[in-house]
Amino acid sequence: MEWIQHYQHLLIPEGENQNFVQVERDFTDLPEKMEHLLAHPEEAERIAQNSARTFRDRYLTPAAEACYWRRLVRGWGQVSFAPEFYIGLGADRRWRGVPFESFAIMRKLEWEPS
Repeated sequence: MEWIQHYQHLLIPEGENQNFVQVERDFTDLPEKMEHLLAHPEEAERIAQNSARTFRDRYLTPAAEACYWRRLVRGWGQVSFAPEFYIGLGADRRWRGVPFESFAIMRKLEWEPS
């Protein structure tokens, strides 16, 4: 593969638990693979069901993706700089931004947390 994804270890190219169809990088074997799957719909359905069960229903749900990104950002924060959450001092102190969870829920940057 050209890129490594965080779910790379979950890709199973063959066997009963196969969840994707591997093709050559230049797709030269794609017509052959497609003909095989079209001729064997039960195999294609098994691969599709395995893929949906592994990725859509478990590892790539919106909640799982949010957890991945949150952990990635927090991990980066441990090896990077510590952000300043507030601007100003005393009574003039105000948020410099909003927490990711707040942005994800409210879908806006300007709002007053209660």
